[in-house]
Amino acid sequence: MSFGSTGGNILPASSSGYRQRKVANFTPEQMQLFQKLLGGLNGGGGLEGGVDYLSKLAGGDEESFQQMEKPAYSAFQSQLGNIGSRFAGAGAVGSSAFQNATSGAAQSFAENLGAKRHGVQQDAIERLLGLSNNLLGQKPYDTFLEKKTGWGDILQKLLPGILSLFGG
Repeated sequence: MSFGSTGGNILPASSSGYRQRKVANFTPEQMQLFQKLLGGLNGGGGLEGGVDYLSKLAGGDEESFQQMEKPAYSAFQSQLGNIGSRFAGAGAVGSSAFQNATSGAAQSFAENLGAKRHGVQQDAIERLLGLSNNLLGQKPYDTFLEKKTGWGDILQKLLPGILSLFGG
């Protein structure tokens, strides 16, 4: 048996007496959302932009992380200022204790930031995989073959009823 392709669906080559039919499984609103989400996998704005942003985070996009981390860097600068003030008041800014305090704060900051980056990246990957699985599991249309109805088919269906009217 050979197969021909029509619009992504595989139909038997001997389907000339049939026509392809589609029945929507989604409301127009659901279909619009489905198309937006699918479009988001290719990038875009609005809802699609959210998927694009998740893709950037999942891929470790440095610019996206820098924007997200600005408040943490500001808080770290403030923490360093507090450490400096504390040691300046004691006249020990050049001491090894000051260097240890700032070094420890920087190491702790870097570790926390790295862990948070990793967590955000993993979360973005999981969300994208979940979204992809949900989209791939959807079936917006059911497609089937329907036998074409011609005059011969109509007469064949009506003929017994017509003949019974005449007693035949």
